[in-house]
Amino acid sequence: MKILTAMVLMAAVLPPVSAFGETEWMGDARQWSVGFAGEHPAYCRLLWNSELGKTMEFRQSATETFWLVSKNTWDIPAGTTTEVTLTDRAITKVVAAEFFDKNTLRLWPKGSKGSAGLKKIIKNSFAGTPDVQLTFAGDEGDWTLPLSRVDQLYPTFAQCLKRLEASEPAKQDTATSKPF
Repeated sequence: MKILTAMVLMAAVLPPVSAFGETEWMGDARQWSVGFAGEHPAYCRLLWNSELGKTMEFRQSATETFWLVSKNTWDIPAGTTTEVTLTDRAITKVVAAEFFDKNTLRLWPKGSKGSAGLKKIIKNSFAGTPDVQLTFAGDEGDWTLPLSRVDQLYPTFAQCLKRLEASEPAKQDTATSKPF
């Protein structure tokens, strides 16, 4: 009985290990969710969940922006690189993609052509961007990313970005950074 009591007391005092890396979900609408991940570095998540095993996620930290495409039945070998074709009403663009984890591809990896425009895609999605079709190089069927449904989450995402900015460490003043 003493062992059981000790275990219950320990469970009450110690937070669960997974709580340190979890996302705090701030809002959701029409298969889209916005969350703040307090990991280091912290980042905001804009996640679309098809509820059929497919997800697409934009992650924005202070220094980097990711576009992740996942499917729970994929088994992607480490080191895989490929291309994905993005099509909306006006343009078609072929972008680089690479292994992120066994179920996930990272579109526009850091340093690839056009990756600097990823923040612009996120920003424009809140202004009525049309849906985007993704065509994969392999035998995966086309996906449609419903960007037209995300606009109502703009205030929540903006709030997340402000929180992200506030979580950054303050810059130290030096003799050269403050000349007056």
